Amino acid sequence: MTPADDPSADHFASLFEFLPIGAYRACPDRRLVRANPALVRMNGCASEAELLALVSDHWYVEPGRRALFGERLARDGRVDHFVSEVTAHATGQRLWVSECAHAVRSADGTLLYYEGTVEDITARVHAEHALQRSRERDAMWKLALEATGDGVWDWYVQSGHELYSPRLLQMYGFAEGELADVALELDSRTHPDDLDEMRRARDAHFAGLTPAYVNEHRIRCKDGRWKWVLSRGMVIARDAQGRPLRMIGTHTDISERKQAEALRGERDRAEAASRAKTHFLSRVSHELRTPLNAILGFAQLLDMDPSLPPRQHAWVAAILRSGQHLLSLVDDVLDLSSAQTGQLRVETASVDLVRAAEEGWSMVAARAAQSDVRLDDRLDRSRPWVVLADPKRVRQVLSNLLSNAVKYNRPGGRVGLRIEARGTGWLALAVEDSGPGLDEAQLARLFTPFDRLGAQRGVVEGTGLGLSLCRQLAEAMGGHIEVRSQPGAGSCFTLVLPART
Repeated sequence: MTPADDPSADHFASLFEFLPIGAYRACPDRRLVRANPALVRMNGCASEAELLALVSDHWYVEPGRRALFGERLARDGRVDHFVSEVTAHATGQRLWVSECAHAVRSADGTLLYYEGTVEDITARVHAEHALQRSRERDAMWKLALEATGDGVWDWYVQSGHELYSPRLLQMYGFAEGELADVALELDSRTHPDDLDEMRRARDAHFAGLTPAYVNEHRIRCKDGRWKWVLSRGMVIARDAQGRPLRMIGTHTDISERKQAEALRGERDRAEAASRAKTHFLSRVSHELRTPLNAILGFAQLLDMDPSLPPRQHAWVAAILRSGQHLLSLVDDVLDLSSAQTGQLRVETASVDLVRAAEEGWSMVAARAAQSDVRLDDRLDRSRPWVVLADPKRVRQVLSNLLSNAVKYNRPGGRVGLRIEARGTGWLALAVEDSGPGLDEAQLARLFTPFDRLGAQRGVVEGTGLGLSLCRQLAEAMGGHIEVRSQPGAGSCFTLVLPART
């Protein structure tokens, strides 16, 4: 039976003519004998005759794959959805097609002809390629962003679906699959105090008011800790009405930066408070000196009055002692405030450390005798020990150190004095005592003004300014003070100053 004798020929002709995709019939020798209008248009031909004249073989399979197509057709009797990139014969246009073909045989198995369809899938293939390239670009950017240490998020705004990179999950302590892939998940973990500002920044970008979304906020980690992050993102797709469809961005861990900023803020506030305190003390000290000098002056006049009864004379002596003590305190406060503000005047000259130590001890010798504290003089007088410093300030420092060594010693204790060279260009005068010593907590607070380390509860007088002032004076002269102490083993304060060369 030939195709002309086929009782279904009329039905085939109708289907063949109006099928929206290309259809063909070919002889056993693969010569094309029929092509429907859709196939004719696909080739850019004006008629079926024109196409049949152009094609001598299966045009719809790219040359390099024709052998594979023929093998499958011969083996299975059919080929389904065979995809090829081909050239339209009349126009030379490159097309992607999907072909289905089968062999039509007679009852005895004789091959009569081939039939098949050819569907133009160029648009679909190009869309798939574009999508693949887009995915590859997305993957490339995400990998690049991950390499910076940032976590990457990819938010499909209308559906609420959000993808998180492994680094972002790791940043908050989650494993793959532990964090729900919806944008509300991270919103729900945003600190309540930061949530409104974060949403305002995001909405401003959605509305096109800002070129990008940037916000710093805290997010709760899996273990409950709060982590500061810098969140940055940009809408990369909008619908026809301008509504955001897709947004990608990153999270950068800025917890350490925030902690550093907080520490700097605390430091700045502490420094401002210290400056205000120093300024206040300086003003008060200056204001105190004028009336105090008047009190001391009139008290000295009264003390020199021979007609003053003994009882009143004792009262005047008490006024003088208290006034001198208060004047010494005022001077210390003024010196300390001047040193802290950089206004302390220091005059450099040659200072004999041995003589300065001897003069300092002479000032405290009487109190040492009363307290049963002896001097352990180990000063080497066989060579000169001369430093470049302010003579007045050196004596001031040594008198403070020696006074403390006596005041905070034990009955029957000792105060040691020794001088040694430190490397090239430095001399060190050490003042040692056999007192109770200091622990680490006390050493940490040792040079804090007005902090007497608990001694204010005892019987030893003091203001807590001496050591703080000593350190400021030593540094103003280009030197420093070193401390070595252990509980129960006494303390050693060493004044280190530049040597005269």
